[in-house]
Amino acid sequence: MEDLKKLIAENIIKYRKQAGLTQYQLAEKLNYSDKAVSKWERGDSLPDIIVLKEMSTLFGISLDTLTSQKEEIECKPIKKILMHIHTSKMLITSVASVIVWLVATLVFISLSLFSVEGKIWLSFIYAIPVNLIVLLALAGIWKNKWYNFTCVSLLSLSIALSLQLSINYENIWLFFVLCVPIIILAFFLFIFRTNIFHIKRKKNKSNKTNS
Repeated sequence: MEDLKKLIAENIIKYRKQAGLTQYQLAEKLNYSDKAVSKWERGDSLPDIIVLKEMSTLFGISLDTLTSQKEEIECKPIKKILMHIHTSKMLITSVASVIVWLVATLVFISLSLFSVEGKIWLSFIYAIPVNLIVLLALAGIWKNKWYNFTCVSLLSLSIALSLQLSINYENIWLFFVLCVPIIILAFFLFIFRTNIFHIKRKKNKSNKTNS
């Protein structure tokens, strides 16, 4: 039994690295914690057959290969695809942000050329929430819970900052107070609820395996 644990642990490490995944990334794809993946790779515990099957599919190998010393063609195509997807995401996000700040710069230059009086530098302040809205839209595509939470939190704070700098009102600071429940709600929606869903899913998997 210990030999089997050691063999599977070595195979998980090998094929995870070939797929270009960290322990955390693999854990997210399997809806488990990175601590669970760490235990599997140390040989402290064995994942159930359903998880092993999911891993073999993710690595692009057979279940037999993952649980034995049998070699298959390395999953370089899978690694290349994952790297390409990651690179594309970063590129799209970067381009979107650059466009927002380019527009803000053009607005600032235009107002300066026409000698418009006032706080024309606010064009850059307003660009912050606009940029975050764009990133939040992309967050729906990437489906990363921490990305979503961070975008929503910073968006609420940047809107409050924009209002603080734009409006001369004594109690305008109260908008920052309003950010607190928004951030708490974002944490519940994107982090807490997701973790609860993963826990329930793992329990269902465990119950199915035991039955």
